Amino acid sequence: MTEMAQGINKILLFRRLADQQKEAAKLVFQTEHTFAYNRSLDRIVTKDGTIIKVGELEAEVGIEAIQGKSDPVFKMLQDAVIKGEKLEIWEVTVDEDAKEGEKYPAVYAQGYLDSWEPSAGAEDDATVSSNFIVEMHPQFGMATLTVDQEEAAQYAFRDTTSDGSSGGGVEG
Repeated sequence: MTEMAQGINKILLFRRLADQQKEAAKLVFQTEHTFAYNRSLDRIVTKDGTIIKVGELEAEVGIEAIQGKSDPVFKMLQDAVIKGEKLEIWEVTVDEDAKEGEKYPAVYAQGYLDSWEPSAGAEDDATVSSNFIVEMHPQFGMATLTVDQEEAAQYAFRDTTSDGSSGGGVEG
């Protein structure tokens, strides 16, 4: 039986395209994102009836997060929009039920941020909104997460001993 996908299991990872030697990293405190696919359809009225001319696919990712006090990914993304640097983005579904071996389902794309909007209301959390414009078409596949990336998505079970190693305590 099919189960519902949970938004909390979908995270975004980012990397500057120029930093291929580095691992992608997660923007902390992500609250919401939307991977949108759009295609213009032009209606052409002919004497035989209306026909449709199909335009090119356009994709973008709307991003919402609460600002972290010292998040290096926040700074990297802010610098990238200011400098017009090309980025890589992954939407990874961190769901053990969808995992194949050591890989998770993912959508990968390259593109640019066209906006970066930090806000700081007097009675609210400081947030940031951004929009990632995808160049060409997103690619679908499976992505490997490092231990650090998995821990950024959700901390792992630790034992009750002082160093977290097994040997006594409660096992999950």
